[in-house]
This record gives sequence, C-alpha cells and structure tokens, in this order.
Amino acid sequence: MFCPNCGTQNPDGTSFCSNCGAPLAANANPAPAPAPAPIPVAPVAPVAPVAPAPQPAPSYTPNQQPVTAIQPQTNGTNGLCIAGFIISLVSIVLGGSLSLISLILCIIGVNSAGKKNQKGKGQAIAGIIISAVLVLVWIFALIFGIGRYMDAAERARERFEPTERITEYEETTRRTTRETTEETTEETTEETTRATTEETSADTSATESKSGLYLTSVGNSQTGTVPLKSGKWVTFIEAGGFSSQVVAHEQAKDVSTGAIIGLFVLNIEQDAETAAKAQMAAMEQQGAKKVTGARVKLGGYDAIQCYGTYPDGTILVVWHFRGDDGQMRKITVEFPSNDSSAFHTVENGYKLDR
Repeated sequence: MFCPNCGTQNPDGTSFCSNCGAPLAANANPAPAPAPAPIPVAPVAPVAPVAPAPQPAPSYTPNQQPVTAIQPQTNGTNGLCIAGFIISLVSIVLGGSLSLISLILCIIGVNSAGKKNQKGKGQAIAGIIISAVLVLVWIFALIFGIGRYMDAAERARERFEPTERITEYEETTRRTTRETTEETTEETTEETTRATTEETSADTSATESKSGLYLTSVGNSQTGTVPLKSGKWVTFIEAGGFSSQVVAHEQAKDVSTGAIIGLFVLNIEQDAETAAKAQMAAMEQQGAKKVTGARVKLGGYDAIQCYGTYPDGTILVVWHFRGDDGQMRKITVEFPSNDSSAFHTVENGYKLDR
C-alpha cells in the first residue's frame, strides 16, 4: 500500500505511513456505500419580488472638488468703449475740445457692450466721467466767454453807435442850461462876459476888436456855412496853426460863452468812420472822458459824430463826412457844459451846397 501523502510503500494493513505518519486507508479498494434514500421536499411557495433599497446620496468628502457655476462666455472687447475712453484722454490734452464726441461714444459703447456681452464697460464708464466733467467746464467757459463778449460789445456800442445817448445828452444839456440860466444873476453873467472877452481879445482880429462888430455867419462855399443868430461871435485864429492836411478852414468864437466853431476841409483818404475813430482816440489821450460816437445827419449828409467832456467841463463835438466833391469835412464845436446853444447852432444850421 502506497502512502497517499508521500508515496512510500507500506505493508498492507498498516494504518499509518512509516515514512510520514499519514493515516492510510484500511482497505485500498473499499466497497461503495449504498446511496441514501431520497428525502421528499415540499414545494416552495413563490417569493414576491423585493424592491431595490434606495441608494443614499453621495456624501461630500474632502477629496471631492466643489461644482462651480458656469460662467457666461464673453465675445471680446467692445471697440466703441475703448475708442471713447481714448478720445476722452486725448480731449484732456486738447482742452476738452473732443469731450462731447467721447461722451457720445462711451454711452453708445456701454449699451452695445451690455447687449453683446463684451468687455470694455469699465473703460467706457471712466470715459463718461472724464467727458462729462470736460463738457461742464466747456459750458461754464462758454457762458463766461459770452458774458465777456456781451460786455465788450456793449462798451463798443456805447463807444461808437449810441444814437440814443446823443438825445439823452442833449436833453441833459438843455436842462442844465435852463437851470443854470434861471439861477444865474445878471451881475454874474456880466462878470463872466467881461472875463471871457479879456481872455479872448488876443484871438480876435484887430478890425473886429476895434469896431465891436460881431459875425452873423461863419464859413464859405468850400467849408460850408453856419448862421450865427445869437451870441457875440468873432473870427477865431488858431494860435498853433494846422497841418498840411487842412486845405481850408473857418473858425469863430463866441466871446460871451467861450464857445468855438470850426469848419475844416481835409485832404485825407480815410473814410469818415476811420477819421472819427482817430479823433476819439486823440480826445481820450487829451484827457476827455465818456468819449462817444454815433451815426447822424448833418446838413443833409451822413456823418459820424463823436464827443467827449474834458476835465475843465468843456464839451467837444466833432462831425466827419465826405462831401459831394469827394473832400472830407470836419466840423467842430467846443462849448461849456452849462451852455449848449453853440452845439444846436451847428447841428441845426450847418449847410454845404450840394
């Protein structure tokens, strides 16, 4: 009998292997055991199907990554936003001259970027702020500039075109003259006349001083004429003479008031307006105040009139116009502020034959 464990042959009948000690079968060829009788099995009742147990929701562990919200996809940068922002910066350098354009571009850019989901809103908003500030600065500057322009225009109008102020001036002069005449006594008038006569005696011609005769008119066909219906007028001779521009002249002085009328013909190429402006500038340099000008009629001609008041109270009125013969006429009247009769004598009586 061979050992089933180590294969050592052992004598028949041996219970254990002599080599490894493993148990040996008692009979190498045992008879087969009878088959057991079948046991009756009762039929099994059908089993109802079992619903699957609900699976628990997966719990979050530190190793798991949190799920993030899906971000909307952008479609690039809006060009209007960037352009408006850049123009607003350039506008700062240029003094705000492009601020309105940049403001419009930025506003349109913000709306466009929002609809198209584009970038650039931040730059556009910054451009809107910059442009709005520059636009406000321009508005204030414009208002201030218009105010200064209106002031300058008003000063220019008062300086050269205040026709209404001539009438206002005349009325004031008439009122002053009337009040002064009513308040002045005859004795004061005689003293003033005597003093004026003494001061102007050197200016009168020798013939008129000796004869005591007074002029009834002044001027000629070339200079024009002015009738002298009131006052004590004598020929007046300018002590310093005249420039070569004066080709003809006639002058007269009222010895009772000191008023002087001058009629001149000038050889100049300037128009009346330019000549009047030069006259006004000369009057201001000589100390005249409230120098003013206006367009008026004198002897039927369109003339430029200017006048001003000197510190001693003397008023000078000058007219410039060009006659039908093409020559420039300059008519002047100088009179005290309390007696404007000489002014009205020239204004209403001057005549130049046409």
